[in-house]
Amino acid sequence: MSEENQPPQPPPVPFDYAVKCEIALTRQQQAIVRERTGRDMTEIVLEDPDGELTRRMAGASPDDFTLIAVRQAELMNDYEADYHEYLLALAAWQASLNAPDPAAESIEAAQIAAMQEAERLKLFYMKEAEECQNAREIAKIVWGKKDKTQ
Repeated sequence: MSEENQPPQPPPVPFDYAVKCEIALTRQQQAIVRERTGRDMTEIVLEDPDGELTRRMAGASPDDFTLIAVRQAELMNDYEADYHEYLLALAAWQASLNAPDPAAESIEAAQIAAMQEAERLKLFYMKEAEECQNAREIAKIVWGKKDKTQ
């Protein structure tokens, strides 16, 4: 199966972590994220496979996570743009499944043209045969030859 017949694949989901730490943003952080990226975010998600980040949260300052929140908002904006492109590509791919095959259309057009040409030649040679028969009849009359059946 060619790659053209394969459906487009969605972009990978960012922050799809098996073990994660979710951090709620303060109102000030939310305002900064909204101002810089146009995106409303109430929390960020960080990968925390060993749980170390979760254990250190008590000593963390909200300012430590503002830049991370802005970066995640930018990544989510990029993801949504990529996902929109994916949906457009998927719709185009689905529409192409119902579209007629150009090669099949060319073959069908060539077959129709060949049949029309064959019919034209058949009629031409039938007319030629009829004209030859008429010419024989006229030759018999002009040269005075008699038909053997008479």
